[in-house]
Amino acid sequence: MLGKLRPRGFGGTSGSNSDHSRSKKQRIADVTKILLSIAKESADWFPPLESALGGVTALIERYEQPEDVKDKIRDLTPQLDRLKQTITTTTTEGDPEEVGRREELTSALKEIEKRSRELLAKGTVTRLVNKKGDSREVAKLVEWFGEAIAHYRASEKSLAATSETHPRGQILQQQAIYDQIADLASSFNTLLKLHEKSPGVKNKLDSVMERLDRLCSEEGNDDGLWDENDHEHRIKLFNTLRLIGDNGDVLYNRINSQGYKECQDDIQAASAMADDIRDAVTDYQMAQQRAMYDINRRLIDSADLSVLNSCRRARGAGYKHGDRKGCLGGTREAVLNDIESWARDFEKPPIFWLNGLAGTGKSTIAQTISEQVFANGLLGASFFCSRDFEDRNDLRLIFPTLAFQLAHKYPTFRSVLVPLLRSNPDIAYESLMNQMGELVVKPLKSTDVWTIIVIDALDECKDEEPQSAILSVLGRFVEQIPKVKFFITGRPEPRIKDGFRLPLLVDSTNVFVLHDVQPSLINSDIRLFLKHELSEVARRRRVEGWPSDEHINVLCDRAGGLFVYAVAAIKFLDTSTLLPERQLDAIVNFPEHTVHEGKTRFSPKTTLDSLYASILKAAFGEENPEVDSKVRSTIGAIVELVNPLPPPAIAELTGLDSREVTQFLTLGQSLLAFDKDSSQPVKPFHKSFPDFITDPSRCTDTRFLISPKILHLELAMNCLRVMNDGLEWNLLSLPDYVLNSEVEDLQTRIDDRISDALQYACQSWHSHFTETEGDVAGVISHLRVFLEEKFLAWLEVVSVLGAVRGAIAGLEQLIGWLQEVSGNEELLDIARDYSHFVAVFSEPISVSATHIYHSALELSPLSSIVRKRYYCQRHTSLPRVIVGLGESWEGGIVIPSKNRCLSYTWSPCGQFIAMQSREAVEIRDSLSFELLSTLKLTEPTPDKVTSLLAYSTDGRFIASLSGTSLVIWDIQTGGVTEETDCGGGENASLEWSLDGSTIGIMGAKNWRSWAFVVYIYDVASGAVHSHSPGKLGSADQPRPRARGTSFRAITTELDDWAWS
Repeated sequence: MLGKLRPRGFGGTSGSNSDHSRSKKQRIADVTKILLSIAKESADWFPPLESALGGVTALIERYEQPEDVKDKIRDLTPQLDRLKQTITTTTTEGDPEEVGRREELTSALKEIEKRSRELLAKGTVTRLVNKKGDSREVAKLVEWFGEAIAHYRASEKSLAATSETHPRGQILQQQAIYDQIADLASSFNTLLKLHEKSPGVKNKLDSVMERLDRLCSEEGNDDGLWDENDHEHRIKLFNTLRLIGDNGDVLYNRINSQGYKECQDDIQAASAMADDIRDAVTDYQMAQQRAMYDINRRLIDSADLSVLNSCRRARGAGYKHGDRKGCLGGTREAVLNDIESWARDFEKPPIFWLNGLAGTGKSTIAQTISEQVFANGLLGASFFCSRDFEDRNDLRLIFPTLAFQLAHKYPTFRSVLVPLLRSNPDIAYESLMNQMGELVVKPLKSTDVWTIIVIDALDECKDEEPQSAILSVLGRFVEQIPKVKFFITGRPEPRIKDGFRLPLLVDSTNVFVLHDVQPSLINSDIRLFLKHELSEVARRRRVEGWPSDEHINVLCDRAGGLFVYAVAAIKFLDTSTLLPERQLDAIVNFPEHTVHEGKTRFSPKTTLDSLYASILKAAFGEENPEVDSKVRSTIGAIVELVNPLPPPAIAELTGLDSREVTQFLTLGQSLLAFDKDSSQPVKPFHKSFPDFITDPSRCTDTRFLISPKILHLELAMNCLRVMNDGLEWNLLSLPDYVLNSEVEDLQTRIDDRISDALQYACQSWHSHFTETEGDVAGVISHLRVFLEEKFLAWLEVVSVLGAVRGAIAGLEQLIGWLQEVSGNEELLDIARDYSHFVAVFSEPISVSATHIYHSALELSPLSSIVRKRYYCQRHTSLPRVIVGLGESWEGGIVIPSKNRCLSYTWSPCGQFIAMQSREAVEIRDSLSFELLSTLKLTEPTPDKVTSLLAYSTDGRFIASLSGTSLVIWDIQTGGVTEETDCGGGENASLEWSLDGSTIGIMGAKNWRSWAFVVYIYDVASGAVHSHSPGKLGSADQPRPRARGTSFRAITTELDDWAWS
């Protein structure tokens, strides 16, 4: 575009006033440079223009009068820009009217060129005598240029007005509107520059016009410009721009006539105009991208789509799901501009961390950025973490979910990912390192696309690493994909901060600390938000002359820089049944005190806790023990449920009347994300509310304080009650022997016969046994009924819901709770027997609910408790096993591994088992044997080489010794932290020190003479020290045993050799 050639001071671009201090020759050079650049470029798209501009340029140099023509050149430049846009995007073929218009323009340009040559041909004496008159004629020639172009484009606009249904006319219509907007922005910038005021407004206008300019350029180069499906969106965009342009003309004339000081409000209106243009363009681009996404999805081969859908992922984690809202127009502009600048410039660091305390608006900004980069076509994938949903706080689902979205966005990415998933369908269960490498990095490297990935609220994922596991993995791969950027938000928790401080990420990360933004800017944004939202409340509630500036000032001051305070206050005022004026007066009169969010102190002026407490009191009235208990049960369920539930399910789960629950939710909806649609789940409106209501140091009113341990015990009992009431044999009326996948209407049967509350109870009851407090008698009573009467009916439901893996873990949690809390040996024996039953027969139970009876129960040992209690429920007509059944659960369970196991070890906590094959180490759940992750060896283990495994005492690392090769992995990330040659040999032993600082390896020098050597590997430094204590007097194999930071050799005859 010609606009790119405009220097500062021309065409409305921002520039300095240094022209006045330049030499005359320099000013002449500036003007001629512009015209020569335009002339050179125009040779490609309209040669007559090049000749005419060449003549005028020579005249300006000859007569040395740049000041006379500077303003005219400034006005001419955007006209030339529009001329190029029109000529390069249209054709004369089959359009005699356009041929005539161009001939007329060419004739005018030739006349300008001719007159230029005549002036240039004058002799020196003649030129000196007529210099003043000739200089005026040079200026007139420039004016003539503008008139010729204007005449050509006026005829274009006439065509647009009379041929609206013709594509050519439509293009011209839209180009005319774009011209109006562009000229308007240029005029505003010139006006603001003269007053040397409002640089922010000027920069905003420049930015939005650059974006609109880019859009029009892309549209002009689009062969399918008038695709029928896109026509409606284009018309909407340009109708909006036309309205903005018309209003803007009025605004400009008012400012220009009255002066800057008298029109401060109008200057801000100009800023709002830029926001409106940006929003209109964004809406249009988002519609375009959505259409492209739908087209891509329809083009996906059905077999490929089946493979993608089979990959486990977190549903609803993308930015488009849910009711998330972006920033209000005109707010957070500083941070948004900073992020937008980073997103456009791929020379800047590939990672952007938006660091902010709770309530500072990180997720709102992330939503806005996601929308913007999606509109620009750069958003590849997004993952909005949430502790409210079990799958959205699982680190192991982030990379598979991102890969799924990228595959739908980019066909070339999909062409690499799908074959990989076919060859390794369990890749989503492997380590984070393998996941990112195989699912994300490898396809991206092959695809070679420029894209941006958004991860919001990383701190809400469950992560036991001292340094964020996701960031640790990201640091290892980010340099391999230089065309990919990651936008990440998160609270500055230690593991997040330490993760970004990793050496691999320090230089690759741009950090923006949201809570360190200048307070005046934050307060200005909060004030704008409050004014906008309160005016909307006043309009909806029909309140005039409200609120006052004083009210807004107090609310802004009370917010203390937290947007969450402003949002909560607005929700309270808008949802209350009382008059908003009185409610606002009440908020203003709430007591002030210092608030803490977690361990982070906010501004002393912040009164967030006071606001929450006051809203609760105002919502639920005077103290009433019976009502207060029900309120705690309702709100507590919303706060502590593993996954959120809709109101009817909350009522069923808590055992309360559905009308009461609806009433409580309505009264407290200013603190909840509560939709009028009763099928939608209810969540806390912000994460800071659960933090408040479960913390006795913050929620000091015991009427509303929720004790998580007491509540979990209550929820556990309620889940058992719901299952005992709702479960029955063959609940879905499935035919004998049928596989779940063979039931065509399975999902319909589930929806019709298994309520949301029952589905939740069946999948999550055991999660509430982790931490409980209180009288367990009621729970024991319900648990006994469940185990003795409803157990197999429960397995039917978890089978059709695909939750058998969780059922095994749930039974183990129950066993742990019974051991620690209840001491009921009878129920403990039952739970152990049932756990063994599910673990042994997990595969048939997973694929068929009916095979719980046909296969699992039929093949269970004769003395098993599950068989004795439930065998009578079998159909008597079904085949029976007569001989060959065992008496008890004896022997091991076959672990479904594709590879030969060379060695194995148990984790210190006993929950995991690690097994080494020639090519990898598999980490499995010790009960369900579910594959949790795969740690790949860089080189396969040679045949006939001893392999050993050992967990570190904290369970975070695992060491593998194959021959003399020692490899150490970080278990959560799957990354290799160390790989070295470190002794060992045949019949070696491997052990970590108790503090995890060293690893002891004992190997043989000569086993025939019982000579051996001990190697001590220092994990931090990588140094290896060897010790040769001598000979053993026995063939018993020694093994190093950890003692603090040292080791001791243990044999039958030697137990006092020690090394450190």
